[in-house]
Amino acid sequence: MYVRRLTLTNFRCYRRLDLTLPCETIVVCGRNAQGKTSLVEAVYCLATTRSPTASADREVVHWQAAEDGIPFSRVHGEVARADGAVTLDIVTALQSTDAEEPRYGKRVQVNGVPRRALDVLGHLNVVLFTPQDIEVVAGAPAERRRYLDVLLCQIDRAYCRALSTYNQVLAQRNHLLRKLRDRGGKPDELAFWDERLAHVGGQLIERRLATVVALDALAAPLHGDLVDAADPHGPLEVRYLPGLRPARRTAWQPALAGLAETPAPYADLPPDADGLAARLHDALGAQRADDIARAATQAGPHRDDLAFRLGGIDMRTYGSRGQQRTVILALKLAEAQRMWSETGERPVLLLDDVLSELDAVRRRHLLARIEPRQQTIITTTQVDALPDPLPPDTLVLEVEAAAVVAARRAGRAVTPPVREREQG
Repeated sequence: MYVRRLTLTNFRCYRRLDLTLPCETIVVCGRNAQGKTSLVEAVYCLATTRSPTASADREVVHWQAAEDGIPFSRVHGEVARADGAVTLDIVTALQSTDAEEPRYGKRVQVNGVPRRALDVLGHLNVVLFTPQDIEVVAGAPAERRRYLDVLLCQIDRAYCRALSTYNQVLAQRNHLLRKLRDRGGKPDELAFWDERLAHVGGQLIERRLATVVALDALAAPLHGDLVDAADPHGPLEVRYLPGLRPARRTAWQPALAGLAETPAPYADLPPDADGLAARLHDALGAQRADDIARAATQAGPHRDDLAFRLGGIDMRTYGSRGQQRTVILALKLAEAQRMWSETGERPVLLLDDVLSELDAVRRRHLLARIEPRQQTIITTTQVDALPDPLPPDTLVLEVEAAAVVAARRAGRAVTPPVREREQG
């Protein structure tokens, strides 16, 4: 799959843009603050309906959008797939000015038909890598859970529905915990929510575990290709740390804590969703009193984490920035392979300003791993940062002031793939 045509209206720094893109490697170059990242963000938004960086919907709307009447932004994409083309529309528009701050809402369409945001997922799959993604390794556990959720929601709508249900049930249980702590009541009132939370939580844990096991197998050889041959550290290990809080010490507990090696880190986990749900239900019951005292649910997928180890060393705590960056890069490449194996379609690979963060050896290894039959969009401030010579089919787009001003292929100019449109 790939984005065949991308049309932007009042999105970020772009007032108007209509761009035709090929299914190959595309380098978007230009100075800082010219619109390179906004192009990558628009493709990501088509796939997930969300911006990877904006904290509020209004942030994606161009600051001059009000000149068109009602402030809005639109991302339109034509996606080519093996099973046929599909068009996606994400519109963010002002809905109300009654509150202290204007309120924006989002509308989505698939092939011109209004849909829920959930229905967009899976029509276009993307893997995004930015310099900030190092926080998946070095940051808080919430970053790693979000990473898993974005991956799984693109390839499994059932997972996304289960995640939405889980978050709703979790909010209800936490509300009841606060009520029991502040006003008193019968702890048995939690039984209904414990049952529901455990049932859906078991489904999430089962799917996350299978995905991490697959990523572990894929990322290890990819990481080996990215590091120097003389690197003294052992192979990369990716481990899933489920938020089940077992009451007794088990064979897998030391491995999950990153304290010792074990040949079977998940040996003590039940093999299916029902067994995982039962384990979670037991954990909820065992710590019910503590949950009430804290007014928070302390077991469940919302407490999951991932561990990354090289030679038994936890990269989350002890890895250098260079090691952490290489780990997440291997993980992202593994993610792309996992999406392909799950869906039969190669995802669009988005590499936003990552080459500047890598040394020459890692840049060469990274670009050598890019599949030529996969649409890959690379942003950079300097084309010179890319290995020379570039593959002859590489399309280079020059961006300046939110416009594609030139295009070339391996040193020869080509017609810019931009359709000019009237303003207003």
